[in-house]
Amino acid sequence: MIPCEQHQTKTFFMKKLLPVAFLTVFYISGCLTPKKMNKWTSEHYSEINNTNTKTKAKPDYLSITSSLVLPDQPVSTTEKTSKNLLPLLFYWKCDYYLTCVLNPKVPVSLCSAAIKTYAGSKGLRQKLNNASIQLSIDSVPNTFALFERDHLVWVILYAFSWYEQAFTPQHKDLVVAYKVTDNGSALIKNGTITIPDENKNLNVKYLHSVRKTENDFLDQYDENIKVMSRKAVDELMHELQ
Repeated sequence: MIPCEQHQTKTFFMKKLLPVAFLTVFYISGCLTPKKMNKWTSEHYSEINNTNTKTKAKPDYLSITSSLVLPDQPVSTTEKTSKNLLPLLFYWKCDYYLTCVLNPKVPVSLCSAAIKTYAGSKGLRQKLNNASIQLSIDSVPNTFALFERDHLVWVILYAFSWYEQAFTPQHKDLVVAYKVTDNGSALIKNGTITIPDENKNLNVKYLHSVRKTENDFLDQYDENIKVMSRKAVDELMHELQ
């Protein structure tokens, strides 16, 4: 029995056009590459890194270190993954993640600068009464992701697609260990301060640039690090009472 022309057309559409359309739509939707994300992130922090290289007087009563900082590391490392693929007959969905891990040097530098400035304004030197304090930044938020969810709906021979995008933080507490010593390096007090990460998602609005939104998200992230750092100083002042 010879199939009718209508059946042949339908078979060709299901076997040939659907897979091609599927791959084309979802490839184009998730086309932002890790290399491009790293480039944008590096450009965002170029001015901050140049600012941090300026020589500033270090307070003699306060030192800040971190074992998180490693030499010769790029500003960020990004990995792309896809998951939750749902290829139904008339509806397809796929989630993409571009997960970006910042070099810890970036948040540690922001945190150190914020602590030194805020500690000076809050009178930490006077609170120590000629003692010295050593701070160690043991944990700091440094990972975020661009999340994209692509949708595609088939209506007869036509496909309609849309997507949702958002920058999402991977929450991690700021953990700062402290050790107070007298002039003879005898231990007076030590402890650990933990500040929860309150950074928030930032959606990519309709017709808005992904690059501009990432820059806004990183501005938000930078400010969040500074706020957490000031909270750490407030908690430290409380514990030294």
